Amino acid sequence: MAMSQNAKNVSVRIEPVLVGIGDAASMLGISVTAFKDLDRAGQIGPLPVQLGNCRRRLYSVEEFRQWITEGRCCSREQWQGMKE
Repeated sequence: MAMSQNAKNVSVRIEPVLVGIGDAASMLGISVTAFKDLDRAGQIGPLPVQLGNCRRRLYSVEEFRQWITEGRCCSREQWQGMKE
């Protein structure tokens, strides 16, 4: 069966499960500098994850969403305590 011309042009958007600092900051509506400052001060609840030997700091999109709704953007110490 031949594929129609329109079917060839269909693309699927895949939501990322991990994002870098820039995208994490964008999710929160703040600058990368503000994100880094808040992260250093322990005010960003979710901890970054590391994929293998990758040196980039990656953050779970799902955990950010949970932190925002369930934790109401609480401190890292409070958030990590809530998760345990």
